[in-house]
Amino acid sequence: MSADLTIISPLSWVQDAFKGYFDKTHMSDSSHSDGAFAEGADERASKPQTTSATSPVAENPLGYWTTAYDYGFEPARGIKDNTAVWITPDLLIANNTWRIRHEFKPLLFEAPASDWLARLPRKWTQRNVITVPVSEIRTWPELPKGLGERPWSQLTLGRVPEFRAARRNLKQLQDELHKAPDDSLITVNTHINGISEEWCVIVNGGKATASSGYCVHRSQDEDSHDILTVFDGARFHDSYRALAESIATRAAQVSHLDNASIIVGFRNVAENKIPPSSTAISRPLIIEADPVWCTTPYPFETAQEITAFLKAISDCRIVESDNDTFKKRSGQSVPETDIYVPDPWMIRHAEHRYDRF
Repeated sequence: MSADLTIISPLSWVQDAFKGYFDKTHMSDSSHSDGAFAEGADERASKPQTTSATSPVAENPLGYWTTAYDYGFEPARGIKDNTAVWITPDLLIANNTWRIRHEFKPLLFEAPASDWLARLPRKWTQRNVITVPVSEIRTWPELPKGLGERPWSQLTLGRVPEFRAARRNLKQLQDELHKAPDDSLITVNTHINGISEEWCVIVNGGKATASSGYCVHRSQDEDSHDILTVFDGARFHDSYRALAESIATRAAQVSHLDNASIIVGFRNVAENKIPPSSTAISRPLIIEADPVWCTTPYPFETAQEITAFLKAISDCRIVESDNDTFKKRSGQSVPETDIYVPDPWMIRHAEHRYDRF
């Protein structure tokens, strides 16, 4: 089976991570990494670099990949309905604004519902979680009960630089939202002490298909931001892998979530020692769920997991048919509620990026 994959990101490390997948799986890479900056690059600016990649079928069930790398300097052209796409949310907004202006159909992708985390049973999250519009938060005389004095808050359907995920009291929350659109959605949730590790689990078809450690919290101080990520050399309790995949699968199935990357946290591990002491207690919980099409390309360890991640990216692409129905590349019908809709605050930031094209 052959598959086309386009990676659209201005970040060179993202491009390198995907190229590294083909090295790990012994795939051949015929791309030229300096192509975008070589002589005559202006003529090729709208043409992404192409990589032909092959590997033994036993290692890679998808068999053959053709990958293209696009830095997002211009709108991405030539993306076909059967092309899998990894793209940053801001570039998706910019590309779709341009596509709609030129009467092309927008690029559509599957994503967790905006209130997915808030609707999960508390046994999965181990904390109180609410998702509310900015207009409601502006009317709060006090924080809702059960959230604590300084809960975590973040934009639900994306990120903007002036409102990053952080702990805030009510005044800080309302002050930092003063420029936000009324209909932007904010997720507010109770702070949890004692998280020592976080794992990313790729869910496709409602079950875990790949996983990787994400970060280790090196301090248990509740205001500490001293973390070490897998990209910085963090080491993880490998015994947590099965636990992370199990809770992610159960949470996905109970909530009918088909395709996502789920962040799982572990609590109260003695001093973050590796290997863990015999008295260590691990309590996994769901921290968040994000779309796969913009999930960090983690250093998955096996060819099977790399293939599963690429397949999950491929499977979350949605195509609108002529009769206004939505389907995955596999032909599976998708309800409109499963389609990613960017937050108005993000749209405000990114929609004019390609105005000159």
